[in-house]
Amino acid sequence: MLRAALMLLGIPFHVFMSYRAGQVWIVQSGEGAAAYTYAAEFIHLFRMPAFFVVAGYFAALLLARREAGAWLKGRMTRLAIPFVTCLLLLNPVMNLFCELSVYPPAQAWRSFLYNSATSGGYWVRHLWFIIVLLYFCAIAALCVKARPSWKAAVLPARIDRRLARRLLPVLVAVALATGLWEAVAVEAFYMAGLATNLPQQILRLDEVIQYAPWFLMGVVLARAPMMREELYRFSAPMAAIAALATGASLILMGHLGPMQGRFLATIAALFLTQCAIAACKQLADRPHRPVMRLVDASFAIYLFHMPVIIGLVLAGKYLAMPLGLKAGLVLAAAFALSWGAWAVVSRSRVLLFLFDGRTQVRGAGAIPPSPVLYPYRRCDPRPSLP
Repeated sequence: MLRAALMLLGIPFHVFMSYRAGQVWIVQSGEGAAAYTYAAEFIHLFRMPAFFVVAGYFAALLLARREAGAWLKGRMTRLAIPFVTCLLLLNPVMNLFCELSVYPPAQAWRSFLYNSATSGGYWVRHLWFIIVLLYFCAIAALCVKARPSWKAAVLPARIDRRLARRLLPVLVAVALATGLWEAVAVEAFYMAGLATNLPQQILRLDEVIQYAPWFLMGVVLARAPMMREELYRFSAPMAAIAALATGASLILMGHLGPMQGRFLATIAALFLTQCAIAACKQLADRPHRPVMRLVDASFAIYLFHMPVIIGLVLAGKYLAMPLGLKAGLVLAAAFALSWGAWAVVSRSRVLLFLFDGRTQVRGAGAIPPSPVLYPYRRCDPRPSLP
């Protein structure tokens, strides 16, 4: 559930990005407000860090239950096929909409052709996380293949117990270490002049550096049951740290250097992630049909939502109405149209395979090429989420 929620948060995040005050994004709405700037930054603080924690958790969980090669093959099918499909069919349309938000049609077309021929990031756009996730999945599978004892390895009970009893200082230490890593390693990547077409725009190596610690956190949580149980509990001190770090990060946004900003944002991200995990465990730990339908649709919805949002923002430039109303309508319409796209995709085996990496939807007798969280809920009376 949490993984789906984080993906669906991409819809408000990208709507808010379109209406930030005085800041340029891939689409130019021509209007904005500070509220959307702060709302977008708040979501950005924790959404992808939490996503990669969950991804690492389920990678470790499923590698303990499946042969590494078969699991990786399933991941490749489930992720790479939709990635290529969207790269070729959806992102070019989105990019043309972006150009039309800036230039007249003839100039927009020329800019579209030029950027399509010269920029790898122009093609990748919001699909970057798939590239990074495939790297991490491949590394995890290779590690298990090389060291079979890691397949079912768990943290020694003595160490797990000590970490669980001292979870707050442990998380503070992890936050500080991760913050230092991101402040130094990510900025070193940029300072080395590597933010170029191949290493950054296509291979996304900066995001690999940034999110590797988060994926590793998820792997460790999957193998540390006592620490995980503590993480599931709401903690007032952790919530307070999350609130303070988040507030400081938002207030100081634009006033800190890149390294200091990354360090502070990482602390906020880790404790916001703990709050999100605890909330999901308490509120959404049992499957319900509408929720599971949303979980099933979330990946395809994410793939479609960006072209839909960009098109709606472009159309909204020609409508005179209060910005709050306009942004709300774009948000609602983006979800509805993306859900509608999923409804069409889910009724065709060919489209489902192209846009979701499967041949049948859940509940239709299908076994997805790569298991996700729900196949094991049937035999687990206390399903583990993060």
